[in-house]
Amino acid sequence: MKVADTAHNNNSGLTPRASQTPSTGEVYDRRTLTYANSFDDRWTSLAIRTLEWLTGKFTILRMVAKFEKTNADHRGNKFWRGALDVMGIKLQTPEEQINRIPETGPVVVVANHPHGMVDGMIFADLIGRRRLDYRILTRSVLTGLDEAATSFMIPVPFPHDPDAQRKMVEMRAKAMAHLKEGGVVALFPSGVVMSSDSWFGSPVEREWNVFTAQLIRRSGAQVVPMFFPGRNSRAYQIACRVSPILRQGLLLHEIVRSCNKPQNPVVGHPLTAEQMERLHTDPRGFMAWLREYTLGLGKSDR
Repeated sequence: MKVADTAHNNNSGLTPRASQTPSTGEVYDRRTLTYANSFDDRWTSLAIRTLEWLTGKFTILRMVAKFEKTNADHRGNKFWRGALDVMGIKLQTPEEQINRIPETGPVVVVANHPHGMVDGMIFADLIGRRRLDYRILTRSVLTGLDEAATSFMIPVPFPHDPDAQRKMVEMRAKAMAHLKEGGVVALFPSGVVMSSDSWFGSPVEREWNVFTAQLIRRSGAQVVPMFFPGRNSRAYQIACRVSPILRQGLLLHEIVRSCNKPQNPVVGHPLTAEQMERLHTDPRGFMAWLREYTLGLGKSDR
């Protein structure tokens, strides 16, 4: 099981206690099941941990214990579906949409980011049904997992990470190298979970970064947009307005809130050469257009 928002942490995630993969029931280290580990300040960390225990952590620990009983059958790419099954999250995207992801060649898959960790898990499960040469760019909370499952991740450092700049350069190099080898890279170009600009307004998908345009242009990859329906709770939206500590402290709660609900992300067709023209002359404008185009998949007839 694992945790993540693409809103933050480096030492989180569930890491195996044993250095070798056992044949049955791997046990995960509960101490890493927190978003507090990315903060050096003791009081900030304590506040986040307290909020986690008061909200979703107990429920997630029960799911972790349940998954441990069968996780020997869910190694590598199978990890995602096994974990999502325990969480009660079924994928309802039609097979014909999944098949829109090109079978060969470099591909960049982009998506909005309404929930957090669950988006990354579904990303991996969905793309893994089409290709196994994929990498998900995600906050490093998702990378402290089953070693084989972790191999599908490229960690994105948190902004408050003291070594964030070096890690960001490393992340970009790994993503580009994977595309040059003809693989798939999937990412959330906003880099953060959707949040509201007002106390009771609708969540907003933030601006998409130009790095994604550079990745596409330099690799010559095809681009596949994907739309994730849904949003986090009103409590989370308010927390984002009040304090980063409250936001971080409620992320485990949002994982629990996403459980036992089907997910039906919409996979768009690969962009045409005509749609890609603006990439070379106005990369920032291209990303603004791609953001709107992707969000529009949720309103189209698919």
